[in-house]
Amino acid sequence: MQSDQHWQKVAERLAEGGWSWQHCQFSDRNGHSLHMAEAHDLDGITHAVVAESVNPAFAALEESIRVAGE
Repeated sequence: MQSDQHWQKVAERLAEGGWSWQHCQFSDRNGHSLHMAEAHDLDGITHAVVAESVNPAFAALEESIRVAGE
C-alpha cells in the first residue's frame, strides 16, 4: 500500500521535470469523494485524471505523462 506522502513525491518529480500541477477534491452527485490531479507544461500539454483517492490520482497522472512521452 502506498503511503500518504506518495502523492507528494510524485508532485515533486513532476515539478522537477518542469510540470506545474494542481489537485482538487470534490464530490460527485452521489456524495462520493473524488480527486482530480492535473499537470501542464510550458508547451501547453495538459494531463488530467480523476480517482477515488489522492495517491492513485497522482500515480495515474505520472503514468499518463510517462506514456505520452514514449
